[in-house]
Amino acid sequence: MTSFDRNDRPIGQCEMEIREQQRAEENRRNELLSRDDIERDYRGITRRWLELAALSGNGPPMIKISPRMVRYQRGIFEDWLSARTVRSTSEQMASSA
Repeated sequence: MTSFDRNDRPIGQCEMEIREQQRAEENRRNELLSRDDIERDYRGITRRWLELAALSGNGPPMIKISPRMVRYQRGIFEDWLSARTVRSTSEQMASSA
């Protein structure tokens, strides 16, 4: 006897859909972003700021592909952003990792 979910789909189908969604999220988090991608997708963070932050060591972790090319893993970049969420300008940020 086959069990069904609330939408009358076989339970096995629901599990497959959940696994597909998890794989899609993992692929999204592993996506490599250029500085231009970040400037486009995350308003307020410019390519120039990323360049300066990389020089000073205050920016998000990056992958150095070649001497003139870096990429940022989306998941790590978003985790880095989340760690900097504060309620007021006087609040200290979490220590950078």
